[in-house]
Amino acid sequence: MPRRKYGRLRKTVELPPKENCSRCRSGKYCPIPGHSGQEVKPHREWMGPEKVSKRKAKSN
Repeated sequence: MPRRKYGRLRKTVELPPKENCSRCRSGKYCPIPGHSGQEVKPHREWMGPEKVSKRKAKSN
């Protein structure tokens, strides 16, 4: 039986199985532990600069 909180019907959400998870199927990161979307790595060679110089603060 669903519970009501502040007049709104609260639906219980069940976790999708590994095979049918929409995030895992699309190749995105999946926050659900145990799913294949946890091992998603970026497919790029460029990782960004090692050191970034910051701009000076503006003085008024």
